[in-house]
Amino acid sequence: MDKPRDQIPVEASRVFPGNVTGRGAALLFVLLVYGVLTILMTWPVAGQLGTHVPGGTVDLWVHRWTFWWAKRSVVQGHSPFYTRLLYHPHGVSLTYHNIAWLNIGLWLPLQAILGGDFAYSLVFLLVLTLNGTSMYLLVDELLDSRLAAFVGGLIYGFWPYTLSHYGHPNMMVGFGVPMALLYLKRTIEQKRLGDALLAAIFLALIGIARWQLLIIASGIIGLYVLWRCLGEKACRTRRSLGLLIVVGLAAAAVMAPLAAPVAATYLNEGNPEEILIDDEVSGQTDLLAYVLPTRYHPLWNDAAARVYENFVHNKVYVPFLGYTVLALALYGAVRDWKQARFWVLVALVTILLALGPQLRINGRLYPQIPMPYRLIDELFFVRALRKPDRLNVILGLPMGMLASLGVLALMRRFRRSPKSVLMVTVIGALILWEYNLVPYHTERPDTPGWYEQLVEESGRFAVLDLPMRPETYDKEYMFYQTTHRKPLVEGHVSRPPRDAFAFMDSSPFLSRLRRDNVMDPALTNVSHQLRLLEDVDIRYVILHKDFATREQLAAWRDWLTFEPVHEDEDLVVYSTDPTLGRDFRLAPELTEDVGLIRTSYGPTKTIQGGVVHVDARWGSSGVPGGDYDACLSLKDARGTVGQSHCSRLSSSWPTSEWSAQEIVRSQYAVQIPHMVEPGEYALILTLADRASDATVGEPASLGRISVEPLDPMYPLQVHFGEELVLRGYDLMQAREILQLTGYWQAQQEMERSYKVFVHLVNPSTGEIVEQYDAVPRGWTYPTSRWQAGEVVDDPIALSIGDVPPGQYDVRIGCYDPASGERLPAYDENGELLPDGVLPLATVSIEGTEDVD
Repeated sequence: MDKPRDQIPVEASRVFPGNVTGRGAALLFVLLVYGVLTILMTWPVAGQLGTHVPGGTVDLWVHRWTFWWAKRSVVQGHSPFYTRLLYHPHGVSLTYHNIAWLNIGLWLPLQAILGGDFAYSLVFLLVLTLNGTSMYLLVDELLDSRLAAFVGGLIYGFWPYTLSHYGHPNMMVGFGVPMALLYLKRTIEQKRLGDALLAAIFLALIGIARWQLLIIASGIIGLYVLWRCLGEKACRTRRSLGLLIVVGLAAAAVMAPLAAPVAATYLNEGNPEEILIDDEVSGQTDLLAYVLPTRYHPLWNDAAARVYENFVHNKVYVPFLGYTVLALALYGAVRDWKQARFWVLVALVTILLALGPQLRINGRLYPQIPMPYRLIDELFFVRALRKPDRLNVILGLPMGMLASLGVLALMRRFRRSPKSVLMVTVIGALILWEYNLVPYHTERPDTPGWYEQLVEESGRFAVLDLPMRPETYDKEYMFYQTTHRKPLVEGHVSRPPRDAFAFMDSSPFLSRLRRDNVMDPALTNVSHQLRLLEDVDIRYVILHKDFATREQLAAWRDWLTFEPVHEDEDLVVYSTDPTLGRDFRLAPELTEDVGLIRTSYGPTKTIQGGVVHVDARWGSSGVPGGDYDACLSLKDARGTVGQSHCSRLSSSWPTSEWSAQEIVRSQYAVQIPHMVEPGEYALILTLADRASDATVGEPASLGRISVEPLDPMYPLQVHFGEELVLRGYDLMQAREILQLTGYWQAQQEMERSYKVFVHLVNPSTGEIVEQYDAVPRGWTYPTSRWQAGEVVDDPIALSIGDVPPGQYDVRIGCYDPASGERLPAYDENGELLPDGVLPLATVSIEGTEDVD
């Protein structure tokens, strides 16, 4: 596969300055060139050393945590394959976690001198420099042309797919593959043990960088050895085969310390499926992405971004080949087929497999087209890759080789060195321009300031960060842990074992949070739920304002009831040990041991037969003296107290089971009697001993409510199914609004939430000219919350400003939104109304005049 040097029109030494001599100096110069180009192609990474780190996805923060964890393991002398800092209180195995061992090995000595963030960015730049340099050395070895090798190094070193993996530092480590191929070539041809050992070292470095990279690289390396040995007798000698065996054994020996724990865990757990998380369809390559310019390019990013929105996996990871590279590769394949055929084979196999089990073009799947990936997708090593798209990380190597052959073919047309150098300079500039991602993604590794205080707190305790999952915020929480160093209830490892979530799933409070990020309203015993966390040394619940929605924050605050121990622009922090006097107060106290933290109720204005809902937050200063009921009643202006509505103070946590420092949420509903006189009333709450019915302690006035008469303008008695009765309605017409208020009564408690619809209909055509369709009271009071016998007023406003003048019918009905079925309507004589619709009235709408 080599081209004799005498066929190369330009001597390699002409590329370098005249005062640079020796192989070491030449290699140093090549490293310097690729280093400078790396700085330019990833700017502003080099300009932000120590303040930012390269990256743009949340996976970056997992890797920053992994770097920190590896250092901690080394310093403290414990195994890096298990941590108690994640998935508290049991911890979790890191055997299957994606640990960038090679990057960490480069980073550890540098961080001791330069600091963690500075060293992280420096290793990133070094890896890309080595990628380009290694490809340069391989091409120069195979083609014996440093100009062609320079172009090959540019392609492989700044391969868009590699650069777009800025969140996966070990996915970018590609220099081991060209170097392993280079020394395998020398091993086959020169049969030296030293070359075999170097090939083994570089092969091992691929696996140490990332096991998935080893799987990918093994394909191209295996094909190379097979190609050579099938075509050349020199490769099939006993010594050659023996040296190839040495390569494999030596590489395995180098990788063994890191590979052995993984293999042992896999064998002991009996082929655990959690390490084989297939993502074949969503993680495949879109065929169009190979020829679509990168969305990050400063020139065409806006136009390309619109197309990238159609992609699934390639929105972030860019397999763009480059037009210049594609043209050179095709030219090189045509002009030197004998040299190119192996690399054409590798490129085609890589692309076909990276397309995955189903062809996808511009986001659309074509499952009817059989793809080669289906032949191998059940193999263990293929499934371990998870995403076929990852094969593109190696595609830069065959494409770089083919493009280098194209450069070599062009150079034959330019016998004079200056023209060749100029041509290569132009080609290189075109390639770099097409691959340009400047400004490169960087992130400031900021941590909320409160964590600086947290690290100073003594004792070993954990924290619960909210919101939980899905696989986004937990990665940033891990990065924050590098500052505060306290265990996390959750975390993120690449392939968590089955039992990682056992503790969370065993807790009703945590399981609902992990599933829906909801503090379950059914769990009313707030302090008890938090005490279960405190019992396993979880000290704080931390709400992250940047990650949670306003609605989530409001709901969590409301559920927790008491005051946070800390709040700033980033965080709201609650203790799992809420204490009377520090976190909450009782005002008023109804007994010596039980009082109200706060209450709310509504509506403040209701009708006869209506229901007032009360939300009470209780606290205890000591152990209650009995099992209490909460009784609600109305007191009129004369001081007369009406009939009390009593129920357990807490339906799920009776006061007889309380201890001191309890916080309990309760909700009550008190129905206003149909015969109560309209007027203003005070809403009174008292406690009664459940055993004796005797009132205990002092009453508390919650506020005032206004009761209005149930006296609809147009009384009715129309039934809708067995659930609802329309007792009447009010109808008022303004210039542009038709105001309708329906008075509904629940015949029974309802599981379904029904919707009310109102249609304004042209009677001559049957056309609906205006309509309303909503849950009662403007979506705020679903029928599933109504009490049996409750009367609910439902005000509805229909806009009629754009309705043409004329006579229109107002019609009303109810339906189940889940099924779309209307409730049957029966008039006051019990007759079934057509289509479940009740005609209410006919209104006359006059035209509106324009006002200047």
